[in-house]
Amino acid sequence: MAVLVGDVFLGVFSRYVLQATFKWYDEVARLCFVWIIFLGAAVAVRRGVHFRLRLIVGRLSPALQARADTLATLVVIAFSALLVAGGVSIAPLAQRQMTDALEVSMLWFYAAVPVGGCLMAFYALRALGHRSSGPPSSAE
Repeated sequence: MAVLVGDVFLGVFSRYVLQATFKWYDEVARLCFVWIIFLGAAVAVRRGVHFRLRLIVGRLSPALQARADTLATLVVIAFSALLVAGGVSIAPLAQRQMTDALEVSMLWFYAAVPVGGCLMAFYALRALGHRSSGPPSSAE
């Protein structure tokens, strides 16, 4: 995040103070932003704060809430698998493409997709394992 903020600051500074824009700052910002999104999604899964319909789930019985949480975790795992599969399938094409300003492979951008998907799946599977090995619910 600090790199992203510093990069955007340099871009704004170069444009409005130096009157000459750095050609590479927007690509660095985009690269940082993409990685922040997918790593942030993994952190959200790890913390258990990914998107859920709490308004509806909160009205269910504790037993049904536990089942809804399990279902939500399974959906996260399925979505993570799609991210990994899609990211791996696009990698050969991305490897051949180069960015204009930095002249680095687009694989650096697209690699965030399967890496984030793997981390999301790992944390979701770990949460599922903790949930299934926890004490049995007496509410059923």
